[in-house]
Amino acid sequence: MTVTLPPGEARYFDAERETMPRDRLAELQWELLTETLAFAYERAPLVRSLWEAAGCRPEDLGGIADFVARAPTFDKDALRAWRAGHGDPFGGVCGVPVGELNAVTSTSGTTGEPTLVPERWGQGTVGPPAVMYRDLWEVGVRPGDHVSLFLFTFRGPVFAFVQQLGAVPVCFDHDATEIERLLRCSAELAPTALYNFGGPMLRATAEVAAARGLDPASMLGSYRGVVAAGEPLGPRARRLADAWGLEIFEHSGVGDVTGCFECREHAGMHVWEDTVLVEGFDPDTGRPCDPAADHLERVELVATALVNRVAPLVRFRSGDLVDLDRRPCACGRTHARIRTLGRLGDEVVVDGRSVLPGELWGAIEAIEACRLGCFQVIRPRRELDVLRLRVGYRDTPPGRLEALRDEVAAAVVAVVGLVPEVELVPDTQLLRLGPPHKIPRVVPA
Repeated sequence: MTVTLPPGEARYFDAERETMPRDRLAELQWELLTETLAFAYERAPLVRSLWEAAGCRPEDLGGIADFVARAPTFDKDALRAWRAGHGDPFGGVCGVPVGELNAVTSTSGTTGEPTLVPERWGQGTVGPPAVMYRDLWEVGVRPGDHVSLFLFTFRGPVFAFVQQLGAVPVCFDHDATEIERLLRCSAELAPTALYNFGGPMLRATAEVAAARGLDPASMLGSYRGVVAAGEPLGPRARRLADAWGLEIFEHSGVGDVTGCFECREHAGMHVWEDTVLVEGFDPDTGRPCDPAADHLERVELVATALVNRVAPLVRFRSGDLVDLDRRPCACGRTHARIRTLGRLGDEVVVDGRSVLPGELWGAIEAIEACRLGCFQVIRPRRELDVLRLRVGYRDTPPGRLEALRDEVAAAVVAVVGLVPEVELVPDTQLLRLGPPHKIPRVVPA
């Protein structure tokens, strides 16, 4: 893909698209949606099966309102069922011959079995460059810059986005053993952006720097922005970033369809609506919310690919609980923003009180022995009599564990008003359950 870059002083990577009036954006979405639906109905067997069962064809629809009223939805369980029932590793959504793929990526699998994603990098989408290009430009990446890439289970040529912006990727493994090398390379090369560096790595940096007598604030001083994804950033990690002068940009997925990033206003993560149609569903009724509403709170995110011509997901129910805000951002962009609250399947209800893992983060990591913020909610079912937690700790002798358990319980009571049962385990035991940026936070036992 050949990418035309704007002038280096430009605020926007693609000013026309990023600031497009909402009425024109809606027209463009319908144009793209009709093409996507025709492609998916013809070539993706799972999509065709769902639409036939619903008695609906793409050509029956007269607009987005029709689509919202009539089009069927599906979720990750439907993908897995199709894969198991038909021997199709791509769950019935791949619309091109397997021999035409140039990559197969996967989700992280922290909420279940990883989902395989067929890719044609560089030729699998239509329209101008959007995701990552617009976002890295907003973070501050410019031609000639160095960009540190701390890569983990996210697969695919992230470095290619950097190269196509005229910048130079500097690659590291997403592992705490790389922290010292990152610090020293950052001091020497003066990169302008760091992707992806979340809470566990920020905390590991503090420990490595203290042990080696290094100064993170000066060694990381060249960064205009640091992208964090995988898990929410707790208060402790944010305090570290602030102390070192790092501006954090949160990054997340949009229903396995695309990605979203914060802008410099930090008022939610922008969803590029010329690449994806996003909806909010009421998590209690499972029905669509008003598509004309400009602000929806605590809704399930439902996403439809608009530019994917390999494996488009159509009305994919993500299970993610978000606030969805379509009001114009102070940065001048008109595309929707989301704030991630948690996952619908992670919610537990104890004595009528709904609890999501994100509510517990700050309370647990504020305790020095639990500063890595490693914990799990034990959820054999949604409604429970007691909140059960498995919490990681370090630097605590056996004789102090009972006192630590009481300290964790008191911290949780202070934020959610529920007395938990707390099982303490070493941090190392929990970190083995996943990559250090994203362990399973809710487990059945």
